[in-house]
Amino acid sequence: MRGLRERSGSIAAMKSGLRSACLLLVLATLAGPAHAQPLPEDVLALHWHPATADRARNRTLAAAAWLERSGDPADWQQTVEAISLRLQPAMERIGPVRVSLGDGLMAWLVRQREVNLGQSGNGFPQPGLGGIGELLEAEHAAGELARKRVVAAYRAEAVWSRAAEALGEEAAAGIEAFWAPLLAELDGDAGNGSVAAHAREQAERVRALAAASSEAERIRIHDAVLLAEARHAWETGRLLDSVWSAFEALARLTQVDEPAGGIAAEWSTWLESIEGEQGAELRLVDVDLPVVMALLGDAADYLASPGHASQSAIAELADTYARLALFAPDLAFYLDQPVREGVRQVISTCNPDPLLVGPLPREVFERCARNLENMLAGDLGTEELVGGAQGPFAAEFLRRELGLVSWQRAAYLDGHLNWLLEAQCQPPEWINVLEWSLLADHLVRWVSQRPVFFTGSGWRDTVDRLAEQMRDQATAHAEWIDCVTGRGSSRRDPVVRLIARHRAALLDVENLLLEARSSFYENATRPGADIELDGPADQVTAYRPQDLVIGPCPEANTCGSRVALPVSRALLGLFPNAFLLADQVGMGELHLCYDQVRWVERSMEPARRSASRVANYFGRLSFDLVGTFAGEGDARTVFRYRLTDSETRHYLFGSADEAILGEDCPIERVGRSVASNLPEDHPGLVPNRLTYFTSTPTTPEAELLANWDQGAEWRDWFVTGRRVERVEAADPGDMEVAVQAELADLVNRRERQMVAPLINPPRSGDADPLVLAMSRVADTAALLRRMLELHYPRLIRQHAPIRSMLAGEAGLVTRDRVRLLRDQGVAASRMPELGLERAERLSSAWLDLPEALREQGQRAPEIDYSLERLSKLQREMGQ
Repeated sequence: MRGLRERSGSIAAMKSGLRSACLLLVLATLAGPAHAQPLPEDVLALHWHPATADRARNRTLAAAAWLERSGDPADWQQTVEAISLRLQPAMERIGPVRVSLGDGLMAWLVRQREVNLGQSGNGFPQPGLGGIGELLEAEHAAGELARKRVVAAYRAEAVWSRAAEALGEEAAAGIEAFWAPLLAELDGDAGNGSVAAHAREQAERVRALAAASSEAERIRIHDAVLLAEARHAWETGRLLDSVWSAFEALARLTQVDEPAGGIAAEWSTWLESIEGEQGAELRLVDVDLPVVMALLGDAADYLASPGHASQSAIAELADTYARLALFAPDLAFYLDQPVREGVRQVISTCNPDPLLVGPLPREVFERCARNLENMLAGDLGTEELVGGAQGPFAAEFLRRELGLVSWQRAAYLDGHLNWLLEAQCQPPEWINVLEWSLLADHLVRWVSQRPVFFTGSGWRDTVDRLAEQMRDQATAHAEWIDCVTGRGSSRRDPVVRLIARHRAALLDVENLLLEARSSFYENATRPGADIELDGPADQVTAYRPQDLVIGPCPEANTCGSRVALPVSRALLGLFPNAFLLADQVGMGELHLCYDQVRWVERSMEPARRSASRVANYFGRLSFDLVGTFAGEGDARTVFRYRLTDSETRHYLFGSADEAILGEDCPIERVGRSVASNLPEDHPGLVPNRLTYFTSTPTTPEAELLANWDQGAEWRDWFVTGRRVERVEAADPGDMEVAVQAELADLVNRRERQMVAPLINPPRSGDADPLVLAMSRVADTAALLRRMLELHYPRLIRQHAPIRSMLAGEAGLVTRDRVRLLRDQGVAASRMPELGLERAERLSSAWLDLPEALREQGQRAPEIDYSLERLSKLQREMGQ
């Protein structure tokens, strides 16, 4: 810490770690005049350390309010602490937001685009530290106070120097004691070295800013503070804060010529150096943030150019603001709306006649001011500018209204939300916030040109009335939110209620997707299928084709057999896994048949005496079991197994002939006659010549029927391998490749079929329950964003945890995010689960916010800026 100077000399600089007790003893011995003692640097650092910044700035604001009120040294510490304590609840409605002075400046940006910057002489608008006490007494002034709190960090040195002067001799000890509790916190945060170091570096810059002797030096140092803030926020992952700091800094640089070019070059170099960094993280906060960064880079390049192209830079910054604050592609998207023609005409009446020579007459000033006043007072609540609170509220009308800037449809959106939530509350009346800000800013600029024309009490009353108009609107909105929130233990603010509806719609989508997935599976697979379409081609399956029987193979040698044999699950297991999978998904059909039915190991024995010429034939039955897979246009053999009976059968009675013995299936000989001669010594009772007929004591078919699933149970032999020879087996590798391709195709078809209702808006008369359920999901997500834009604007603009859930890639599920998830390969059935997780994250982030904020809302930053301008005008008119 830098030591404080005594009148007779100076104390050597202290170590950076704070030792409050020792420092108090030193300060108690100081005899120098208070105004000569700079504020300890660590006290300035408190204003920039995230753990203490808000409280430190509140204390400095409170000191400024005390100075403005009286600056009475008696009980000053209690007074300042009391004001600081009042500031804390007043600021609750800001939430955990690092307020940027760039938020709310739409009117200023529009005006800067329309005038010659070199002749405007307006500078960057920022609030003074006056009027704090009045704002504490007013309702809904959190935004104005928050803007002053930002300025307090820059002016802490000056405020406390004035306080020290007011306190006199004992100032140093009293001020140090006042800051001691917060200083102890900063000293205790030594473990977070980079953050504390950044805070102290900012303190050094702010001290240098207070001591700067020229405007150019102040511009340079102020810009250095913002650049350091932007860099530190970027490095610590606070990307949205970094973007807002860069925006404010570049907006400031548009108002100066020298040395803006050199300063802007630093921004251009830095923005170029981080180009492409953390692109994914930026899109998680807001899918438009990479575009915003590109616009900021272009603006910096324009300002750094030799010509200092401020006008081009302003145009880029205006479009940046549209994306950051209005969620619009550019500012022209709103400003060029035909419904604004009335506002444009009123503003155009204030443009001077180009043929006029000399100063504008007083009546021109007064007429323009009256036109602006009349428009501000009563013509900004039309249906064209804010929508109709009474609907119609059908989904197709909502989607049409959602295509416009939210402030242009504010009354309609509140009315729709009121209807959707079945709230018995009267929606508040709306005045178009953006138009009111534009016109109020124009009025202030106009009146400020000739304040002497507007010194009467009537104009002061007009300004008061305009300010009160917006305060009344804020009150009405807070009362409406409170009404929608409900009463007693069942109080749920509109955002919580919308999240609940969003969840319910997601659950409906989840159930319908499960039904659609099941239906697709049933249509794409055979009965009994157990294949996992999302699995690999080598997945193990227990599937077996149903109603399959074994018959003779086509054009096969079946030795007269035509019997159909039953199969078993074990027998079907002979098919390789890949073929079973292929059968399930309809790539072809599995078949079993028998072939090569014949008698083997045959022998012949005379049936009678050798002279009879007849014989009995014996052999073992053999046949092939063939498994095939019939695909489109062809069939392939998967396996061929050959079974040979273990028993010898008497299969033929016929002529004793070696040629017959050589036949493996002499079935064609059955029924043929066989002539034979009796022995010569036969009794002679019958003729000497007898005729026999060839017959089959048993047939292959009979043997199959008797022994397939009973008797010898040949069917099981194929499973056990007993007396079974594998003749042929196909390699399943190529089938696995084909199955994998088929599975991928089926998954793609399923996903296209399931995703289509999720990404396509319903058509008129569409009755598909999935389309309608997804419409409810998308509509509630859209309404949540619009609700926050209108009633919690600082949150959605500057609080990354909230903005990311509504505008980031991983935000609430909408049709656009379904497309993104589809492109990332996420299954449609998984999307509702992801949506529910995201809704839970939003709910958690929302419920972490102060209750007063959630149940009362916020006022638009554009209104805070305009009221600030009107307040300044009031002070000027009162002088």
